[in-house]
Amino acid sequence: MRLLIFQTNLIFMKASFYRFLQTAFLGAVLLLWSLHASAQDRRVTGKITGADGAVPGANIVLKGTQTGTSSDASGSFSINVRGSSPVLVISAIGFKTQEVNVGNQSNLDVRLEDEATALSEVVVTGYSTENRRDVTGAVSTVKPAQLKVVPSTNVEQQLQGRVAGVTVITNGQPGTSSQVRVRGFGSFGGNQPLYVVDGVPTQTIAFLAPDDIESTTVLKDAASASIYGARAASGVIVITTRKGQRRAQKLSVSYDGLYGATDPGKSLPILNPQEQADWTWQARKNDIYQGTYPTNDFKGLAGGQYGEGATPVLPDYLLVGSRSGLSASQVDLTAEAAKYNVNPANGAIYNVIPSNKAGTNWYKEITRVAPLMRHNIGFSGGTESSRYYVALGMQQQAGIVLYNDYTRYTLRANTEFDITKKLRFGENFQLAYVKTKGLLGGVGSTLGNSTNNNSSSSSDENEVLSAYRMPPIIPVYNSFGGYAGTAAPGFNNPRNPVADRQARQNDSRFNIFGFGNAYLEYDVIPSLTLRSSLGGTFVSTYYNSYGRVQYENSENNTTYTYNEGAGYALAWTFTNTAHFKQKFGIHDIDALAGIEALNTGLGRNIDGSGQNPFSTDPNYVTISTTTPGATRGVGSGYSLGNKFYSLFGQVRYTFNDKYIITGVVRRDGSSQFAAANRYGVFPAVSAAWRLSSEEFMKNLPWVSDLKVRGGYGTMGNSNFLNATNQFSLYAGGAGQGYDINGTNNSIAAGFYRSQIGNPGAKWETNVTSNIGIDGAFFNNKLEVVLDFWRRDTKDLLYQLALPGVVGVRSGAPFKNLASMRNEGIDILVTNRGNINSDLSYEVTAIAGFLNNKIVAIDPLVPYFYGGGTRLSGNVVRNEPGHDLSSFYGYKVIGLFNSKEEVAAAPQQDGAGPGRFRYADTNGDGKITADDRQYLGSPIPKMTGSITLTLKYKGFDLNTNLYTSLGNKIFNNQRWFTDFYPSFTGAAMGARVKDSWLPTHTNTTVPIFESASNFSTNTQPNSYYVENGSYARMQYLTLGYTFPSTILNKINMNRLRISLSATNLFTITKYTGMDPGVGGSADTNFGIDVGNYPVQRGYNVGLSFGF
Repeated sequence: MRLLIFQTNLIFMKASFYRFLQTAFLGAVLLLWSLHASAQDRRVTGKITGADGAVPGANIVLKGTQTGTSSDASGSFSINVRGSSPVLVISAIGFKTQEVNVGNQSNLDVRLEDEATALSEVVVTGYSTENRRDVTGAVSTVKPAQLKVVPSTNVEQQLQGRVAGVTVITNGQPGTSSQVRVRGFGSFGGNQPLYVVDGVPTQTIAFLAPDDIESTTVLKDAASASIYGARAASGVIVITTRKGQRRAQKLSVSYDGLYGATDPGKSLPILNPQEQADWTWQARKNDIYQGTYPTNDFKGLAGGQYGEGATPVLPDYLLVGSRSGLSASQVDLTAEAAKYNVNPANGAIYNVIPSNKAGTNWYKEITRVAPLMRHNIGFSGGTESSRYYVALGMQQQAGIVLYNDYTRYTLRANTEFDITKKLRFGENFQLAYVKTKGLLGGVGSTLGNSTNNNSSSSSDENEVLSAYRMPPIIPVYNSFGGYAGTAAPGFNNPRNPVADRQARQNDSRFNIFGFGNAYLEYDVIPSLTLRSSLGGTFVSTYYNSYGRVQYENSENNTTYTYNEGAGYALAWTFTNTAHFKQKFGIHDIDALAGIEALNTGLGRNIDGSGQNPFSTDPNYVTISTTTPGATRGVGSGYSLGNKFYSLFGQVRYTFNDKYIITGVVRRDGSSQFAAANRYGVFPAVSAAWRLSSEEFMKNLPWVSDLKVRGGYGTMGNSNFLNATNQFSLYAGGAGQGYDINGTNNSIAAGFYRSQIGNPGAKWETNVTSNIGIDGAFFNNKLEVVLDFWRRDTKDLLYQLALPGVVGVRSGAPFKNLASMRNEGIDILVTNRGNINSDLSYEVTAIAGFLNNKIVAIDPLVPYFYGGGTRLSGNVVRNEPGHDLSSFYGYKVIGLFNSKEEVAAAPQQDGAGPGRFRYADTNGDGKITADDRQYLGSPIPKMTGSITLTLKYKGFDLNTNLYTSLGNKIFNNQRWFTDFYPSFTGAAMGARVKDSWLPTHTNTTVPIFESASNFSTNTQPNSYYVENGSYARMQYLTLGYTFPSTILNKINMNRLRISLSATNLFTITKYTGMDPGVGGSADTNFGIDVGNYPVQRGYNVGLSFGF
């Protein structure tokens, strides 16, 4: 029994043991499974913060997987993690990507470090600052380093190729303005953008030193720019200058210096003296071939300088007294020295001019290697309740043309102090002394208030053009050290450009600028700030110029002239704003309201001129020392400026950091309009949707940030309107007098209507629309900004010509008649990353595509002309359906190759072998004015650039390739250098060596002959129109920044040296000196007469701080 019980118990124990083993095994399995599951998938929560608090929309990804999430509006997140050592990769726009080891933590607090990227930077827009990710309008920024690397005297020129949609046409002359256009040309004039410097609107930034600039923001559409009102219709460029930091710190001192030189480059190819003589003979042969010269001889050519034989012979002397074309054996210099006289006061001119058979390189003679020097020393500091920045700057830059110089000295002081915890006082102040010498062409208005404000050097017949007109056989100086020139017969009328430059070495312009503002800010509550600012620009100007008595040319100035003038102007702006900014949970409200009054510039000027002072020493020349009488004149002017009064408001609402809507409205009143039309109301609205914050995007961790935005709005424009347009004006004087009393010995002053007023003129209105995408991908390694935009101008002001019955002396008023359209695409793409731990890169490509069209002018005005040159007729026609400033003329379809071709072709005046053959556009069998057609536009269809930055340890390499595509240039220099009869005997370009001959018919260069007619050199035609597209490497810079380990030993916090080359090469098919051709007005630019070229430069930079 016991045995049975024992066996039974044993069996039961075995069964229990087995059940225990089974349970234990199952438990172990479950335990291991649960442990495994726990290791593979557990919940981790946390919060992402930055320097300014919570970071919404941050991407959190489990490293090595596709598992990810994003932080909410409060920065909080939760995510399932797996593995024994999970790592979270956290990225957010504006912050450096950070990897966090989770370990066994279930809750994380992560603080991200700031990282400036294009989509996260703080931008200054509309009287306030905001994060780029919250902007709903079209806004672009430019890094200060990109501006400083270009050694220009004007920040305008440094903007070229930096912003998509901004066209900058500039030249190489220091001290001139550039043609800056934001998203095209919205009017017939006044298309320059509004500049806002530290909150103060201005139309010129000539006083700014590049090293003082902290940020540059371009506002391109109504949604972003309309808050600035009517003067912002052509875009706004907002510039802020450097400031100190609000923290307890020692004085910081910084120095930035640039030293360099610009190479003038090479001249355009010109015939050498023997070639010019040979081609002069060839011109006679061609005349005989054409039947325009009756006999087979070479008499009367080049004033007899080359003889009359079958082949030309270069003389040894071009002029000795009244004799010309002499050999050395015919001249006794000792005897001639006694007769030599170049002073008209001592009798008749007796010049002795030898020939330069080797040839004078006139371009080389008027140019030089031009030095550059720029220094800026800054002092900054602050406390918990104050900050300051003070800087002294100096820039001296010589132009490549002789006696063309620019000097600027600047003093800047920016300060801000807390009066109480809620009340702050600040000021931004700058003094600038700007001096220019020997300028070529006009440079724009001092205050930038002219209707165009463009430099005109490209359209001037200046010394750059003279260098290609002056025959190379003429030397610079005569046999006794005086000037040589075209007083020697046979070389037409070019003037000695070296003499002209030396005569202008004392021509100067001096400007003293005072610019800035003072402001008070008061925090009513933490979310509401009141601000009052009073600022403006004061400028004092003085200029003088001298005109010497000439003797060396065929056409001389026979009197010494002197001009001088002075003036002052004051522009001011008084602005008061209230700014409310508050976040209520997932609701974010940013509201701004303001009132503003301004004057664009009131002032006075005076000028005078005279002739033949008692001494020509500049130290003794004044208006008072010139000859008294009718040749001495004075004048003065007075301007009240244009006055504006404005009310404006802006509200931006953000919901859950996903949906943003912004509304802007501004009411402007201007003294430019009569009372009935003085005020205009201009609203704008824009919205944005941050798709990357949506739940359906969270499974796309490669999308760091993605925002779609759109805007629509209107802006007024009055930049092109004269302030007196609303009034009828009258003028008078002795020239309009009449002997009304019949005394025969006196006249009564008369008056006439000089302008017919138009009190009905009203604001031009720009209607703009914009759709854009801002995206950042792959942890901000790739950024894309894409905008599609349209800008329509209606009620465009145009000066409609008056009928003759009104009187030819009355100026026509501006009327609201025309309309214009601009549309395009702006693209920015940036890719950045690390190739390895030491080598990083950043590549940025921008492109702006532009299509401009005049939509309408007036039923009575189908078109109007512009672009007057020495050709018979204007070269520019502005007509609806075509681009602004389009070239217009006859289309050359080839050259006539025989008299038989001439006979078989449509009837054409002056037709002959080797001459232009024009297209019979209307097919009526004859070439008339009706056959003219549009030949191209000077407006580029695309501008853009590629910028590359490489960084390796302390080294950095930066380069920029700029391009302008799709525009044409009217190369007016060809008229001077390619056609014998334009100025018979003047220098000729090397192109004539490829000109048409009976034995050389496969060419586009017409026959070299003396005939000047409809088929040769008198008509605007496509021969002058060239492809203006080009690509230019703007700069290549290699720099080295010393490591902190070295700097700490010498008590410095920054030390950098750099070497750079600017404008290294230009790729273009254009045959002129430089394809960057502007003009004095938007209705007739792109005409190259004497363009001042942009040339290669080399610079050394030094920057340090302590």
